[in-house]
Amino acid sequence: MRKLLLLYITLFLSMPVFAQLEVKEGSFKEVPGFVNINPDPDYQTDDNDQPFAVLKVRTENINDKQRRELRFESNLAVGINLEYKTGEVWVYLTAKYADYLKISHPDLSSTEYYFPSDMKPKCGYELTLVNKSTADEEIVKRLEMLEKANAAEKESKPAEKESKTVEKETKPVEKEPKLLEKYGFITVKTSPKGAFVLVDNKIVGMTPYLSEKISVGSHKISVSLEGYEMAAKRVDVEEGKEKTLEFMLVSEKKPAKKTEATRHAAFRPGSPKKEGVFSVGPDKQVVFAPGNVQYKSSKRRTFAEHQWDGGSLIDFNGMQSVVDSIWFVLSSDEWKYLLDKRKTQSGIRYAKATVNGVFGVIVLPDDWKSSYFDLKTTNITREDWIIKLEANGAVFLPAAGYRFGSWDKAVGTDGYYWSSDPVDTPYLRFNDAILSTMTNVFDHDYGLSVRLVKEM
Repeated sequence: MRKLLLLYITLFLSMPVFAQLEVKEGSFKEVPGFVNINPDPDYQTDDNDQPFAVLKVRTENINDKQRRELRFESNLAVGINLEYKTGEVWVYLTAKYADYLKISHPDLSSTEYYFPSDMKPKCGYELTLVNKSTADEEIVKRLEMLEKANAAEKESKPAEKESKTVEKETKPVEKEPKLLEKYGFITVKTSPKGAFVLVDNKIVGMTPYLSEKISVGSHKISVSLEGYEMAAKRVDVEEGKEKTLEFMLVSEKKPAKKTEATRHAAFRPGSPKKEGVFSVGPDKQVVFAPGNVQYKSSKRRTFAEHQWDGGSLIDFNGMQSVVDSIWFVLSSDEWKYLLDKRKTQSGIRYAKATVNGVFGVIVLPDDWKSSYFDLKTTNITREDWIIKLEANGAVFLPAAGYRFGSWDKAVGTDGYYWSSDPVDTPYLRFNDAILSTMTNVFDHDYGLSVRLVKEM
């Protein structure tokens, strides 16, 4: 056993050293007198005019290059700006909505820290971030395990002899009946995959789908995929067991033609039919079209299939041609009111995020509730977008770039959306750093995105 123990020690000592980011316990605190005095307006408030708090992140065992490669993320509604100091990173973040901070590095793993209390606007805080080696701890843990195993082996031999004697003299003890679980599980697969899964007519996910706990008894399981006939089965969920359902979807024989009206009325099969209402002036509210305009000379106007689709990049005259008595384009003043001035139930007007791999701006309706989506990520899956955000009225403006002639530029990083102002037409522009209305950069020959609205 000693030789075996020495062999294990040799193997453990040869283990690689793993880097692990960690917030030092007890290091987070408010620093009296440390307030946000940065004169730059971009470091005073976020894009929603909410004031920043400043968090001084001290670092240990992290060099200057690694420090500048650190990434900081928080709730979806939290704006973040960074300043790099000697041995520190100052993180400016929206005080009102900051619940946690995720710090990551491509070579040093990541860590999440949840703030123990609400942060105060314009106030200063600090914490210490450590790059910690875990190899030594791993060796100690495994040696302790070996010592316990060795001790257990020595004790097991006499115990075995005693147990044989006891078996002859005593009756076996009956085991208590195991309490049955009150739930089970289901797995749903479809061919092709990517269909919505509905349990008792409520959307719960997309295929391939592995359920969380589901109550015992009979349930109706439906699957829906655009272009295919809806299918359904009944399943009896048994306690503590898993049932697997497989569907071979059949193409629709006569697919119904989708008009702009029907596409606008329902986002997706089975999803709640709710249009978000957005204030664009003190006494004016609108709803958005279901996607950016797709424009072809042979067909006046259609809407993009999904909100993350860029649609067509249209020059100013083309933009005017898609407007009618119902659908119109916001003016620059209405864009500004929508994004900078309107009052919302949640206090959040918009947030920059990536939806289904596409960067853009999420605009939240006036009556948005925080319970719809916890806003703890800026990388939103297709499933979460459709089921939790779009179904509750959220609108997504993808960063589709701009076009001059046949040249596309800034696709995926910048969004450019026409306004209706006839002279020196302003436009909405956004990227990682800015979101505002601008003018005198593009003339009317450039192609920009068009998102139509209609008045309530």
